[in-house]
Amino acid sequence: MELGDMNRERRRYVRKKVKVTALLKMGVHLNGRGYAKDVCMNGMCLVAPGMFQFIKPAQVSDFLGAHVKVMFPAQSLTVSCTLVRLDLSRGECGLLVTGSSNDETWEGLCRV
Repeated sequence: MELGDMNRERRRYVRKKVKVTALLKMGVHLNGRGYAKDVCMNGMCLVAPGMFQFIKPAQVSDFLGAHVKVMFPAQSLTVSCTLVRLDLSRGECGLLVTGSSNDETWEGLCRV
């Protein structure tokens, strides 16, 4: 594998760097505040160290595939997601977007 191959973006959509306040809800007991670090049409990276600080490294695999609701109050937008990556050391997660309350608003937020 050449060095250029390792740097190639594998995502279908281009990520847009943002810093948008978000409220998260995962299951019944886990909820918190964070911010979206980058977004694209079908995913986002979300930083929420306060929410993930109680998860032990051995529990990470139990949370993968969990349903997460992300609310963006400033945009009056709710996005339904699936947790696909969890990095406890950085306090961030990777989410696959499965739906939104307003597709036009979500597309506008993701537009590069």
